[in-house]
Amino acid sequence: MCEGTRAWPLCDQAGARWPAREMIHMNYKLLCLIAFLLFLAASVGLTQNTKPVTLTGWGVREKDLDAFMAEAADTGFDSLISGNNDPVALQRIVEAAAKHHIRIFSCLTPMGTIDKLWASNYPGRPVPWQVMNEDEEAARKFIAAGSNQYLIPYSFGGEPKLTNEVLLTRIICFNDLDARELFKPVIDGIASVPGIEGVAFDGFGYQNYHRCHCERCEKLLAEYKQKHPELKPEEAEVAFFRDSMVDYVNYLADYARSRNKDLKTTIHIWPVFTPEPLYGNRLNVDLCGQTAAWYILWPEEKIAEYSRIISGEARKYHQRQQGVGMIGYYDLPGKFPVKDAARVDLELKTMIDNGCRSIQVCSSIHAMNNPQIRAVFKKWFKQ
Repeated sequence: MCEGTRAWPLCDQAGARWPAREMIHMNYKLLCLIAFLLFLAASVGLTQNTKPVTLTGWGVREKDLDAFMAEAADTGFDSLISGNNDPVALQRIVEAAAKHHIRIFSCLTPMGTIDKLWASNYPGRPVPWQVMNEDEEAARKFIAAGSNQYLIPYSFGGEPKLTNEVLLTRIICFNDLDARELFKPVIDGIASVPGIEGVAFDGFGYQNYHRCHCERCEKLLAEYKQKHPELKPEEAEVAFFRDSMVDYVNYLADYARSRNKDLKTTIHIWPVFTPEPLYGNRLNVDLCGQTAAWYILWPEEKIAEYSRIISGEARKYHQRQQGVGMIGYYDLPGKFPVKDAARVDLELKTMIDNGCRSIQVCSSIHAMNNPQIRAVFKKWFKQ
């Protein structure tokens, strides 16, 4: 009877005993292969973990630009996002930033401040804002009253804790045909600025965090359900409104690249889409910022989990995309929870340790205005 074990037989299937020398040689080669694979895996992990972390800030203080950019560079920012779309102003910002090797994005938002842009493009036609139901409008009225938003557990567009929580700011309907064309002239102006890094998107979500109730959306949703009988009604609703939002952003990102192939695109996913909070990898953008640590304090375990998903699944649909973790920081005691230096350090460490090599912070101005918080960012990002 042949000796040995199932894993390391000393004879072949016919019962012939293997020469000891051949067996040792085979085992040696196998061990060498295992050692090589372990070395390769360790090398890949080491490369990923030693890749420099980068920091992008939402917000540019235009007063005394040179001083602001010098401070931003010293804090560790390598790019900043301006809410200014005026090409002349953007040129000043880009030139001031370039002296300190900081790249500039210009941000588009489909929210309440676009009424002037809409009026100039479509005079005489009201802005096609998203429509909420009666309960949602009642919730909006309550949240907006007095200082309620700071007294109740309101999440300001982050993952809600309240029933019928909604955003206070109106957002345009993504399925309106005119709305799809609204930002093209703005993108043209941004693309004309020499040295501009790219276009940023913010506020591309639903005011009630999941859908629009306007007549057009209701009609299109009914048609979508008929075309997808394999989906349950609630599944079809989620897919339709998610894809409407995704298609709108991707349409604008494609247009930006058509105006200048070197333009980069970035976004922060906000307000949250509650049926699928981390849907951002569906967007065909270069740098997709998704919330890993909100202004409201999240458990460390949640920050770690979200960071792994944001970084690990970024290229599930689009190879161009890099996942970016977003950390919220406002220095507004009494309105937002206070994050001290130790808390910010914990959140950044958790995000980076769990795969986020690129970080966004909002607000960059608030982060720099607080010396203790600025020191934490400098520790992690000043190369």
